[in-house]
Amino acid sequence: MMYQNQYSGNQLQQCRQTAQQLIQQTQQSSQQYKQMLQQEQQNIQMLQQMLNHEQHAVHTIQQALQGHEMAIQKCQQIVNVCNQLQQDVSGHMPSPMTNTNVSSFPQTQHHTPFQQHSYQQ
Repeated sequence: MMYQNQYSGNQLQQCRQTAQQLIQQTQQSSQQYKQMLQQEQQNIQMLQQMLNHEQHAVHTIQQALQGHEMAIQKCQQIVNVCNQLQQDVSGHMPSPMTNTNVSSFPQTQHHTPFQQHSYQQ
């Protein structure tokens, strides 16, 4: 019976040591997971900052594109006004090519400058 108690005592000691090793290993693993969790939380914060920066960049680019579209529309309006003025001038004044006094220099036509006109939408 004594052999049996000693054998059981050895088994209990081994069981206790194994359990303590498992506890220690599990605690180490838990510490590693905590570090990983902290790193991932920092990554989330960094990615959130990047996302905010990118959203701001997108907004800025969208505003620039809208400005460009408006500029294109205004330039097209200017082209249309110039075309209309050209038609008006061509209809009221003789063309330089039909003038009988042809010289080597193009004839100067005096037009009202565009700056004096106010074209508003």
